Amino acid sequence: MILKNTIEILRAGIYTSVQDLRRVGFKKYGVPKSGPMDEYSHIITNWLLNKDIYSESIEITYYGPKIKINFDTKIALFGSKCDVQLNNKKIELGITISVKRGDILDIRKCIDGNRVYLAFSGKMKLKKTFNSFSTYEKIRIGGIYGEKLSKNDVITFEKIKDIKNRKIPSSFRKRYNQNNIIRITKGLHFHKIKNEKKLLENYFVVSVNSDRMGLRLTENTIKLNNSDEIESTVVTKGSIQIPRDGNPIILMSDSQSTGGYPILGNICRVDISKVSQIQPNKKIRFKYISLNESNRLIEYEKRKFKSKLNIDLSS
Repeated sequence: MILKNTIEILRAGIYTSVQDLRRVGFKKYGVPKSGPMDEYSHIITNWLLNKDIYSESIEITYYGPKIKINFDTKIALFGSKCDVQLNNKKIELGITISVKRGDILDIRKCIDGNRVYLAFSGKMKLKKTFNSFSTYEKIRIGGIYGEKLSKNDVITFEKIKDIKNRKIPSSFRKRYNQNNIIRITKGLHFHKIKNEKKLLENYFVVSVNSDRMGLRLTENTIKLNNSDEIESTVVTKGSIQIPRDGNPIILMSDSQSTGGYPILGNICRVDISKVSQIQPNKKIRFKYISLNESNRLIEYEKRKFKSKLNIDLSS
């Protein structure tokens, strides 16, 4: 029996999960914010459906799901360039798309990045945990049973709206394979680095062991003047930790709230989405900028979203 207003997962993909931006204020209890790795793409996906920035989306990592849609609705996808087909016909990312009951959406390989986001014009009928649908598998909360999506999972939707079609302006489309230089500000323990030149001039490689907790970097170990663990301090998405083996870890959406490793720097907020799109085995390089420059970049992005999309990123 086909349930009304549902989607059915025919193929789950490598790592597909429900995420939103609602889980705020719980890190003091040891619960991470979770949410989309690429907040930029998540926000735009929901904008295409006239939904607020906190709304849920389906985060798809590298190779995606095949989904049967059991109701008439509208969808949007945004993020990495991706091979996406609706009923065996290629469709465009960055626009609102009408779908019909019985349609099959097939999201295949990401091309230039690592993640793409899918949203529907309705609201997912799921249980909130810590005010959020975001999946966090470590303690099995959010999503469906606290796990990534699996074959035969069914998600029901409610409050389905008929909305006007939108298309994202070309200035918001990013090419993720063009430049993997990541801007960072100095961290709390930057003074412990023995060779700053090595940090900035050499490339790192994103490890295949990276996940939603953090991107692990290899090929260029960082030596510290004192490699002892430090007193536990607050960390956040984008913090760059140096464990004892010298291989940096960029903390991401599911990272812990405190850490005992030195923090050499923090990814500039406007580059965190870019970092989240870098595929395993790809190279990156760091570039230090001042805190003032980082703040200017953040303010520019806020003005751009407000003036062109009427999205307020200040909250």
